[in-house]
Order: sequence, then structure tokens, then C-alpha cells
Amino acid sequence: MDLRALKTFEACVRLGHFQKAAEELQYAPSTVTLQIQRLEADLGVSLFVRDGKRVIVSEAGRWLHQEAAALLKSIGSIRQTVSDIAAGDDGTVRFAAIEPLASQRLAPVIAGFCKSRPKVELTMEVSGSKSILDRVRAGELDFGICSAPHASLMLEFEPLVEERLGVMLPANHPLAERDSIEASDLAGLTVLVKEPTCIYRELWETTFCPAGRSRFSSIEVGSFFVIQQMVNASAGVGIVPIYGGLELAGSTVIRPFADLNPVLGIGIVYRDKNLLGKAALLLMNAVREVCASEPSAS
Repeated sequence: MDLRALKTFEACVRLGHFQKAAEELQYAPSTVTLQIQRLEADLGVSLFVRDGKRVIVSEAGRWLHQEAAALLKSIGSIRQTVSDIAAGDDGTVRFAAIEPLASQRLAPVIAGFCKSRPKVELTMEVSGSKSILDRVRAGELDFGICSAPHASLMLEFEPLVEERLGVMLPANHPLAERDSIEASDLAGLTVLVKEPTCIYRELWETTFCPAGRSRFSSIEVGSFFVIQQMVNASAGVGIVPIYGGLELAGSTVIRPFADLNPVLGIGIVYRDKNLLGKAALLLMNAVREVCASEPSAS
């Protein structure tokens, strides 16, 4: 069935007159009559009963009007949704980011995005770089925010920030009085580090233990915020990215290294920008803007 004919039929029944339907639809009266005749021929039934000058809706016409009204409303909703998706005001976005950047920089961005585009179904995950890269490559995520991918993954990468490792210390620790710390100052201390699959753990090992053998007594901890609490409890010193938000006011501080420069590049990774929806592109741009407006962790 021709949707235009259904729309014309619905208007005729709703307004109760062919002429009024023609005026609303901006058709010539003859066009309305022709569309109704074609629709009746297509269905093989009479939709209107002519009674002199009166035109009465038949039983089949009354049933069709109910169905046509619902169908046209659904089509209108479909058109609006498609338009909203094209504008970035609807649709779905799936992405993941590593910690602590996710909580320290991205949380306000995500909150603002959700507030301005409430119809977008947003899924944000917090994971490690390797998992993020694998899932972006597999198409399970629209994009990720993590360390640079290996060339073999054939992913696009846009650098955002450079993060530096520092040492988290209790505020009353003797080393906390210094502006920076040398690696040798950690001798004899218990060092709290992330798990082996963490990109920051990899940076720590390649920078401080290039021979593959750790010079420090260490404890593996799966969360930077748990490291924060353990440092606060004097269980050791933590190796963490330098973010002021990770410090506990009056309890813990983070100091940079004086003799080494452990730097990790973090950026946006995706397969093909042409495959991304408008909402995903808008969110990526918001992430770029906040990272460009804030100083790098250093």
C-alpha cells in the first residue's frame, strides 16, 4: 500500500470530508479522490459508502483507519528518531577508558553529555588498555581512551595527554617534604604497584627495572584508589600517575621523579571514523576539548 494514500485516507476519516483533507494535505480535491480510489482498488474493498452527498466510512474503512493512524504515528516516530540519530541526539555510544583518567577527567564530561543528550544510550566501561584495544578492534566498543595500540591492530590513534608516574607518599613521610624524588630514594621501602596487565605497571617495570628484575620490594594492588588507602595507612608508597585528585588532602601527596621521566601517551582509539555515529563523534570531541583545556598530569 502507498503510504501517501494511507495518509490521505486517515485525513479524510479524521476530518470527515474529502475537501478538508485536500486543504490540510495541500492536494487538489481530484488528487484526494484518485488516491482513495487506488487504495480501494488495491485492497479490493470499499472504504466509503456514498449516500447521496454524504460519504460514510464503511466497516472495513473504520478498521483500516485505526490501523493506519497507528502506523502513521509509528512512521512519524521512526522519522524523528532517525533524524535525531543523524544529529547526535539519539542512538547508542559504547566506549571504555582507563583509570585514573576515567574518574579524574572524564566523569564531568560524561555527566554533561548525558544531560545535554538524554535520549542517547551511553555505556561507559572502565578497563585496561589491552582489553580496550581488543574490544575496539572486535567492534564491541565504538572507541576507547587508553595507551597507543600496536600497529598490527590497524587502529586509529589520536594522542590526548601525556601522563607521568610519580610516588604517592603519606603526607608525614620524610620524602614528602621534597619537590621531587630520585629512584634510589625508594630503596628499602615497600612499593605498591598495579597488576602485571596494567599499562602503568608495564611503564614502571620498563623504566625502573629494565633488566627485568625488580630492585624493590613490591605489593601488587588492583586499584589506584586502594593504593591510595594503603599509602594512607602507611602500608608502603604507591607508584601512580600524577593526578591531584588521587591525593588525600592532609594525608597523602604525589611527588614526581627527579632523575627519570616515566611518560605514557594516552589517546582516543577507534577503527574507522566513518563507522561511528554522530553521538559518538560528539562525545569524542568533548573528550578532546576537556583534555586540551586541562594541563597534562606532570
